[in-house]
Amino acid sequence: SEFLANMSHELRTPLNSILILARILKENKKNNLSDEQIKYASVIQNAGSDLLTLINDILDLSKIESGKIDLTIEDVELDEVKRDIEMLFNEVANNKKINYDIKIGAAVPAKFVSDRMRLEQIIKNLLSNAFKFTPEKGSVTLGIDLAPANAEYTSSNLADSAGKAILAFSVKDTGIGIPLDKQKAIFEAFQQADGSTSRKYGGTGLGLSISRELSNILGGEIQITSEPNVGSTFTLFLPVAYHEEYGSETDSSEGSAQPQFTPSSPSSAPPSSFAPSRPASAPPAFKAAPVPAMAAPDQNREHLMLIVEDDANFADILKNYAIERGFKPILANTGDKGLEMAFEHLPDSIVLDIMLPGMDGWAILKKLKENPKTKNIPVHMMSAGDGGLTKAKSEGAIGFLKKPVEKEKLDEAFDKLTSNQFSLTKVLIVEDHEIQSENLRRQLSDHDVQVVQAFNGEEAIKALTDQDGFDCIILDVNLPDISGLDLLDKIKADSKWIEIPVIINTAMEMGKESMARVLKHSHAMVLKSSRSNDRLLDEVNLFMNKVKNDDKESFIQSPFPKKVKPIITLEKALVNKSVLIVDDDMRNIFALSSALQGFEMNIEIAINGIDALKKLNDKPSTDIVLMDIMMPEMDGYEAMREIRKQERFSKLPILALTAKAMKNDREKCIEAGANDYVSKPVDIDKLVSMMRVWLS
Repeated sequence: SEFLANMSHELRTPLNSILILARILKENKKNNLSDEQIKYASVIQNAGSDLLTLINDILDLSKIESGKIDLTIEDVELDEVKRDIEMLFNEVANNKKINYDIKIGAAVPAKFVSDRMRLEQIIKNLLSNAFKFTPEKGSVTLGIDLAPANAEYTSSNLADSAGKAILAFSVKDTGIGIPLDKQKAIFEAFQQADGSTSRKYGGTGLGLSISRELSNILGGEIQITSEPNVGSTFTLFLPVAYHEEYGSETDSSEGSAQPQFTPSSPSSAPPSSFAPSRPASAPPAFKAAPVPAMAAPDQNREHLMLIVEDDANFADILKNYAIERGFKPILANTGDKGLEMAFEHLPDSIVLDIMLPGMDGWAILKKLKENPKTKNIPVHMMSAGDGGLTKAKSEGAIGFLKKPVEKEKLDEAFDKLTSNQFSLTKVLIVEDHEIQSENLRRQLSDHDVQVVQAFNGEEAIKALTDQDGFDCIILDVNLPDISGLDLLDKIKADSKWIEIPVIINTAMEMGKESMARVLKHSHAMVLKSSRSNDRLLDEVNLFMNKVKNDDKESFIQSPFPKKVKPIITLEKALVNKSVLIVDDDMRNIFALSSALQGFEMNIEIAINGIDALKKLNDKPSTDIVLMDIMMPEMDGYEAMREIRKQERFSKLPILALTAKAMKNDREKCIEAGANDYVSKPVDIDKLVSMMRVWLS
């Protein structure tokens, strides 16, 4: 477990550079990349993001197993949980045409004591699975009630709670169901009820494993009842009041440390299992000598930024980025050196990593804030570990970046370090939830912003008609009288309001169609926010600055002429041939199609075997098929058999592609109807050579 925790932590370091540099390339600010190169950068960034999600899940599991999970125990408002969960899945339900309902029993208390974030994480995992495995026109219901008095539990925490109230969060779906012999296995890491090559549903199989472990730590348990082709019900039983001793029970492997309840505390040290190993000869902690009185820095000098970071690659990225943003950066690669330079140079701002050789970032921050000469220097913290935001704020830092750092967050951090000025003067908030609207109004008013509130679409239109001078509109998606997206279309259809920036404020996942409706309007963005109004205001302010900068830059003619794509030497056998690429992973499709476009081939795409049969039926003149094996709905083996059943396709060349790499794979592919076999990752030169042979 300690190994997994450290491994997950260390994996974030190279991802840091990959994600940021890919994003910088994708933005193409110097206009010196071709459209294809920009697409390549986008694919790299998306693949890195997927890897980060997997690493985060592994880290969650390893933290639980090694007893390093931190809980924030607080009073949890049931209405707030309901609202978060409702908003998150409404759009998913609409897109899949699934009836989604949340039912709360009359006896359920309005408040209970638990970790809200971890509770919502469990419910989200259960609901995500329910929506994934439920077909169109099915139903998913979240029921919240008190557990019946005769309920039976395997957890001693619940079994010993006689006479105490226990909550039951039940997620019921009308999906595919789970056979009895698979119901235990699905809670194991990387396991799914259907692990075959033709499984219909994706995912890593970590969600239920994480949910089970979190429920144990919160003093509860998850039970399942399911019947194949009828549906499933997952029920999370949770005590109404959390007690610290609940953390002592876990289903983790024998010998692992017990989970601990660690209340948030400014003085608590970061978990030791995440500290990267340092050489035994590492220098001792730097002891600051008394600092002599120093002259105040010259206000006319360049904005001096101290970057304290031991990863040379990332430090170099930060340095170049700082120069681009108008800072004068100075670098330190150890903690003691960083503190020395802070006292010596009195920089205007500091970007400070936490895990450093010599002295960690928390110790440096503490010494900076204790010294009257440095206590007012804004410090932005960074770490690949978790849970640093609360501590960073309580210790006096202005912000916390979690590695790998997203470029948007880096922009936000640099903006905070440059200035705390707010660029808004008048804002319209369209939000039907009065508490959320009022919290947002109060936050904006603290920045001397005039706020107009509307609680439905009709009030919003009236406010826009009666008043002018709005800098932006913050718009909720769910309104009582009109959809937020319909209201957005209505606002942007009026020439008087078309230029007003609109921020769609939602915590839910928006489908492709909904995102397309937002993005078709200029000066509109989707902000996925949770409960942090501070972060919301920061991002609104950054968006406003971007809009203003975009308006200025639109009048500037780019000095770079558009690049002409070079002509590639072509294989004559491939020119103007039609290839059907069958793969369920869009990254693979993009990579293959990008490589083959250079040979002037006509490319068709199918996302599974069923889709491939339809495409071939529509275009029987297809010259060759590249067939992936592991796909949803219908796998490659079955698809090839179906293709070969048709006389007209008896001589159609089919090349099988697979990453499964099992014994006898080639024989199985040939037997199913493939002409040849290529293993993944695909060697493009080998693939092109093989295609040339079969097309000749």
